Amino acid sequence: MRGICIHAHFYQPPREDPWLDDVLLDPSAAPAHDWNRRIDEECYRPNRAARLVDGEGRIVLIVNNYRHLSFNVGPTLHRWIVRHDPTLNHHLIEADRFSLEATGAGNAVAQAYNHMILPLSTGRDKHTQIRWGMADFRSRFGRDPGGMWLPETAVDTPTLEALAQNGIRFTILAPSQCAAVCPPGGTWSPTPGGQGLDVTRPYRVVLPSGRSLTLVFYQGDIAQQIAFGGLLDNGDRFAEHLIRSTPGEDGPRLLVVATDGETYGHHHSFGEMALARAFQRLSEQREVLVTNVDAFLRQHPATWECRIAENTSWSCAHGVERWRSDCGCHTGGEPGWHQAWRGPLRDALDRLRDRIDELYEERVGAYCDAPWALRDQAVELYLDSPKNLGAPKATREGFLARCCPGLDPEASRLVLTFLEAQKLRLFMYTSCGWFFNDVAGLETQQILGYALRAAEQVRSVTGVDLEPPLLRDLEEARGNCPDLPNGRAVLERKMLPRRRSLEDLAATAALLDTSGAYYAFFVRSATRTLPSGDLALRVSDLEITDARTGASWSGAAAVLSSGGIDDVCRLSPAPLEDEETLRRGFYRKDLISLGSFLEEHFPLGPWHLDVLAPDDRLMVAGERTRHAELRHMDTAQDILTANWRLLVQLHDIGTPPPAFLEAASTLVFRERLAGMARQVSHVLDLLEPDSPLLTLLEEAHSMGLAPELSLFAPRLAEGFHDELHRLRTAPDEKILDRLLRLWRVARDLDIPVNPWRLQNEIWRSLERAEERTARRWLPLARELGFATPQP
Repeated sequence: MRGICIHAHFYQPPREDPWLDDVLLDPSAAPAHDWNRRIDEECYRPNRAARLVDGEGRIVLIVNNYRHLSFNVGPTLHRWIVRHDPTLNHHLIEADRFSLEATGAGNAVAQAYNHMILPLSTGRDKHTQIRWGMADFRSRFGRDPGGMWLPETAVDTPTLEALAQNGIRFTILAPSQCAAVCPPGGTWSPTPGGQGLDVTRPYRVVLPSGRSLTLVFYQGDIAQQIAFGGLLDNGDRFAEHLIRSTPGEDGPRLLVVATDGETYGHHHSFGEMALARAFQRLSEQREVLVTNVDAFLRQHPATWECRIAENTSWSCAHGVERWRSDCGCHTGGEPGWHQAWRGPLRDALDRLRDRIDELYEERVGAYCDAPWALRDQAVELYLDSPKNLGAPKATREGFLARCCPGLDPEASRLVLTFLEAQKLRLFMYTSCGWFFNDVAGLETQQILGYALRAAEQVRSVTGVDLEPPLLRDLEEARGNCPDLPNGRAVLERKMLPRRRSLEDLAATAALLDTSGAYYAFFVRSATRTLPSGDLALRVSDLEITDARTGASWSGAAAVLSSGGIDDVCRLSPAPLEDEETLRRGFYRKDLISLGSFLEEHFPLGPWHLDVLAPDDRLMVAGERTRHAELRHMDTAQDILTANWRLLVQLHDIGTPPPAFLEAASTLVFRERLAGMARQVSHVLDLLEPDSPLLTLLEEAHSMGLAPELSLFAPRLAEGFHDELHRLRTAPDEKILDRLLRLWRVARDLDIPVNPWRLQNEIWRSLERAEERTARRWLPLARELGFATPQP
């Protein structure tokens, strides 16, 4: 058997805000909301429906690459996918089940939880990372993992012992990580740096404990050409190269190539298309079989043995020094920059870790006989299964009832807070914090945020302040930027301003006038509003609870708003009692006295809109701007009505309207378009000949105006998709003809409807349809970019 396995390591560093536990708006990822979403749009999502096109760029095939890839999805990334792209999650799981049925082993491989460099971690942390990764995998794919991807493929013997002890059967390493090999009954041969290593054989490594597991080494040269050498420029060439590199004799062989999964679409545009084409070409070859490592090993277990090169990885020529010293490996930066900050950074976090662990063992050990086993079990709090997405309080209580029963509320909060601190202190070791060029980098800022939040959580339940020694230790992590010269400066200037106490979050809830779920918190609020023209006073009793730990704050809030973006919030730790006094004060006092009056009754604060998360600030700004537009809408309509003939005549003679007329007219037409979108029950009806949309456009064009129709595009795409989905099992020729006609109307109006999901829906229908039924789909398929037989 000649097997070929293309493995993709899909991973993003955890970008969740340490306090809010979600990824916030990141302008550097524009036009996407954040980098996770951008890479999802460029890579993860396209790979579930990769296009194969003909010479004219028309679609001939749509391929779910995950059905053919061996892949691992980092658990922290997979958690984000479950939250933000559940359709992709469905396709990942479906692809694993498809390969399980086809080959007897699923394509998906587990990963150590948050990409910690395991050879540099403590023994306990190794086991927790592996057990959390396995538990996350089971919750996603519904089966035990056969293999596990090691972060940066970093390996040493204790790490392999931990894998084997937890039931992992294989892992994938770089060829340079093999030190020696031995055939059955033969003698050992050294393979320094991978020299002389036959990577198409699997190898068994026998561990000091007597346990063993299988190591598979990927083909390094091909992996380099995929990632950096242009092999993805042509899918045919990619496939041919793989076939030529697979030995044809001397027993079963498996050629494995492994790269970052983001190579296929994010690092290389249209890389998913080249990958799909390679899979198509490989499937046509009788002499090779596309498979995965687990499927191959089930039929062809390793007979040769190997020894590893200790403390090595795939991304550092110096072993694992990239994550603890100035070894010379880095990405980006200015000439002359150093990475001497790496060692002191790790030392600082190690000291913080040790102190947290001491307190954890002491305080949690008072309530639980096995605090470290409890930490291993705590992964279920972070799996984002349907049960804990909707009821975090029930999940917390159920977890404690099973794993640490009999706790009173105060003890429950202590245990949960320490478990959250343990998660954060694991996250502060995420490998990306050391990978790049300077201690001030975004990835290092992120891990320092986790460290800060971990110390904060410990202080909240013990009174022990671990922050001052952490800051002192971080002074030794000296970087390259004069404005952020060391780790302490990075933490104080970049992360401390993002810190959010429960009072900050209570003020946030009051400023937003929100209740229910808010990021990782739950808000209960009863609000009353006292209006007076543009000025309003909102007063509320509220309680905010951290869904992770049960910590809460309750009291009263007052928000004074003038309708701009200068709202002021004040809090009181006591509940609201004398509302009548507040009412009299608001309506009778002048503004200066009113400020002092509110400070007297609500002594905490003030807070302004800058306390809000970036997404919320943007939302509030949009709402206030929209409110201002609506206030002046009647004036704009009057201007347009009074100057209608003038605008038409100016257009007739080719003269642009004055700015004030154009602004008023644009505002009115935009509002009329938005009103149509809100009121219409079936959005596709707007494309019919008697639609008010076409009448409006005719009026606007007569004045030389071109209303922005892109706001219709998402709703139209959804409308087309819903109709196509409904027709999947029973295509109606009249409805398909209507959809074709309406699609052409949208095209002629230059409405930028994204056809991607519609193409996917048509492809699924064509795949399932009989020949007679399939013909009904062809005209619309042709219009949407498919290569179809000419009528």
